[in-house]
Amino acid sequence: MTYAAFLAVFLLPPIALLAIARRPSRRLLWALAVTALLAVAYTGPWDAAIIAAGVWSYPPGRVLGPTIGGVPLEEYAFFVLQTAMTGLLCALCLARRPT
Repeated sequence: MTYAAFLAVFLLPPIALLAIARRPSRRLLWALAVTALLAVAYTGPWDAAIIAAGVWSYPPGRVLGPTIGGVPLEEYAFFVLQTAMTGLLCALCLARRPT
């Protein structure tokens, strides 16, 4: 399975379901965007460092090819999508908690 297929199968459907269950407000979308930007800003350099050190790698043929700092684009998409899924799940749980 390619990394892009993994994202399409395991992250996009739950995000879509969570977005339907908890229709995100502008405020929530803004919070998710800022959080995703922070996740990319601190995780991208970390991944680049461990890839450069030979600790982590991505098999050719499993990623699309283009990289930023040696990190495949799919990995950056994972940072954003995982943040969106977690944020939507937290928003849904907080919206349903008793007051």
